[in-house]
Amino acid sequence: MPMSSHLSGVWFRVTDLDVVEGHGCVVRTSDGTEYLDFTSGIAVTSTGHCHPRVVEAIRDQAGRFIHAQVNCYRHPLLERLASRLAEVTPDGIDAFFISNSGAEATESAVKLARQATGRPNIIVMDGAFHGRTMQTMAMTTSKTSYRSGYQPLPSGVFVAPFPRAFEWGVTEGEAVERALTGVRTLLRSQTAPSETAAVET
Repeated sequence: MPMSSHLSGVWFRVTDLDVVEGHGCVVRTSDGTEYLDFTSGIAVTSTGHCHPRVVEAIRDQAGRFIHAQVNCYRHPLLERLASRLAEVTPDGIDAFFISNSGAEATESAVKLARQATGRPNIIVMDGAFHGRTMQTMAMTTSKTSYRSGYQPLPSGVFVAPFPRAFEWGVTEGEAVERALTGVRTLLRSQTAPSETAAVET
């Protein structure tokens, strides 16, 4: 980042690439160098950069409406999306909350689980990332830097082992059994099933 930049330095950078465009799995830097992009925007653009159908859909929507806040008005795309989601989700899931970020979606899921069960606690897997809001930081254990300096975080979050066969040097079956033993221990000693609203899967 240039010394004169007004951008916050909070985001660490994996590369020093200054990209100006991308197509498919290729990005081009400001000096014209092309690179294969294996990140795909960290799994959020699975169609690749600037897929023609996605570009056309964005162009079409931008020409109609850019931001229609759902508590002010509704537009046809919301209902089309909800109807399509209802077709592909398991029976019994027929209503959808559209949020603006993964952290908001995660926090909403926690609120819903606690409201629906009347129970306070959540079990998450070690090594998981959920976000940078206070609730999602409490649930994030992938790096200490995400949580460092922000205590106290919301309570009621308990961490269970995730099966890591390679890391533990065991078979997949043994790793699963070890992780399940950890969950059982957690449910006996720290958060009883009667106090647990949800388990991350």
